[in-house]
Amino acid sequence: MALDINSILTDMLNAAKTSLGDSWKDVKDVATASFKNLAQTLAEIEQMRLAGTITSEKAILMLDMQKQAVIIAIATEEALGLVAAQNALNAALDVIKKVVNTTIGFVLL
Repeated sequence: MALDINSILTDMLNAAKTSLGDSWKDVKDVATASFKNLAQTLAEIEQMRLAGTITSEKAILMLDMQKQAVIIAIATEEALGLVAAQNALNAALDVIKKVVNTTIGFVLL
C-alpha cells in the first residue's frame, strides 16, 4: 500500500486549520506549502524504505528536520508563536500517524 500524498496532505491541512482556528487565514499559504513538503518527505521515506536504502533511524532524522521546517514556517508567519505552530503540527501528524506507520512498516510518527 503506497501513501496517498493528496489524502494525507488534505488530512494534515484540515487538522492544522482546526488547531489554528482564526489564525489559519494568516498562515494558510505558508502552512499549505510546508505541509506539502512534509507529505512529499513521507512519500520519499516510504520509497527509500521499500528500496532498502534508508534505516528507521535515518528516516526519523529526515522527518524531524522536515517537522522543524514546518514549525518555523508557521511560527514566523504573522508571529503566531511556537506553541501554536507545534500544536498545529502535532494535530496534523496525529491524523495521519496510523496510515503512515502501517505503510512504512515501523513507528515513524
